Amino acid sequence: MPGQARSVAAVANRKTMKKLLLILPIVLVLVGSIMLFEQPAYAYADPGTGLLAIQAVGSVFVATGWYLRRKIYALLHRNSADQIASQQYTPAQEDRGSSRS
Repeated sequence: MPGQARSVAAVANRKTMKKLLLILPIVLVLVGSIMLFEQPAYAYADPGTGLLAIQAVGSVFVATGWYLRRKIYALLHRNSADQIASQQYTPAQEDRGSSRS
């Protein structure tokens, strides 16, 4: 049965990927047309505004990486996925090695 579960998941991933590949060109065309018909803003943007935008984008990337850290680790360490799944760490176990009495 585990083989069937994997094949069902693979089929679902393929369907999702096909939907994404159908939507992606439409999104790119829309973004391109928005940029093509851009109007001048006639406004002043403080130089710190750009830095704030860069910081926000960086924060999104860091937060996404932190949220998906276990999945990223599992993706990079597929061969040892069984070992990782079998190990259950609790905060008490992690603190035992670092505490000094």
